[in-house]
Amino acid sequence: MGGTFNPVHIAHIKMAEAAYRQAGLDKVVFMPSKNPPHKKNIHIIPEKHRGAMLKLAINGVPYFEYSDFEFKREGITYSSQTLSLLHMQNPGERYFFIMGGDSFFQIENWHLPGKIMEYAAIIAISRNGTGKKQMEKYAEELREKYNAEIIIAEMPQMDISSSCIREIILSGGDASMYLPDKVWNYIKEQGCYSL
Repeated sequence: MGGTFNPVHIAHIKMAEAAYRQAGLDKVVFMPSKNPPHKKNIHIIPEKHRGAMLKLAINGVPYFEYSDFEFKREGITYSSQTLSLLHMQNPGERYFFIMGGDSFFQIENWHLPGKIMEYAAIIAISRNGTGKKQMEKYAEELREKYNAEIIIAEMPQMDISSSCIREIILSGGDASMYLPDKVWNYIKEQGCYSL
């Protein structure tokens, strides 16, 4: 499960739980993005903070794992390249790529989408059944076009985004309801996202 995790919030965790349970995964590896191509104009806090918060958020869950694989790479990090490198390193492993519905509908605009679907099965998350029919329809198109393996998983609707959380913190508000307790404490202690 990739993302900037800027910051990691409870919807990220619930999404990973839904994918783990509904797709019968062995584990979920959280892999924060170093330099994602689609977030060029967004202030992304340093890797050390995003990594630390992610470790705190998943601590104690035996089937969640942290990876700094993308942090070790230089330049723009494309999912297609990450999956290709992982596949070369571990040719016997079967990979799944977890994404929200919004990203799922944009996947053909990503860098080498065919490679992403070649190297990983897609687990697309529908929130509270939202757009599930459209997701199933699009999944069928992708299966035909790319010979893709796609699983549609579901989770409760959670209107949370990292950008909204950053705005709340920047305005001096309380974002604790959207974040794991340890992450909220870390943000306050480190002064992340504050003026």
